[in-house]
Amino acid sequence: MAFEESLNQALAMLQRQGRVSYRALKRQFGVDDAYIEDLKFEIIEVHHAAVDQDNTMLVWTGDQTSASPAASAPASPQEREPLSYTPPHLAEKILTSRSALEGERKQVTVLFCDLANSTALAERLGPEHMHTLLNRFFALALDAVHRYEGTINQFLGDGFMALFGAPLAHEDHARRAVLAALVLQRLL
Repeated sequence: MAFEESLNQALAMLQRQGRVSYRALKRQFGVDDAYIEDLKFEIIEVHHAAVDQDNTMLVWTGDQTSASPAASAPASPQEREPLSYTPPHLAEKILTSRSALEGERKQVTVLFCDLANSTALAERLGPEHMHTLLNRFFALALDAVHRYEGTINQFLGDGFMALFGAPLAHEDHARRAVLAALVLQRLL
């Protein structure tokens, strides 16, 4: 993977999560300490997108103007890159939630969603149309999950994993996950 691609992915990951440990970056990209130092320099000194915390992690500063195009969200839901979007109202709740920042043990509901027969579909549509289809699918998924205050934890090829009840606690997390799944099913 080229350095610029790693940098863009690291910026998007950092913006999405708010903070990322250097250990997580090493695992994500399979790189050594020198590479992490180069990423750290670019993110902190060049892009002014984060600050170092205790030499263990990067913390997003919220400087939207310095982020790469891959890390900032375009205006319309159909055009935005799904990996970089958390609605402001959810981001604010997450960042002000003490348990979300400190961590805690609790029960959550996990929603897995995957497009059936996507390989055959991709062969029929071609790469450009499949990319457009996946972006629309992920935009719909984000809207459905965020409507019920869930968060998409990970995009997995043609699917995703969403959490309900974490980082924002809700007693009815299972109900929220089912409602989000039903909304998405109806939309599709």
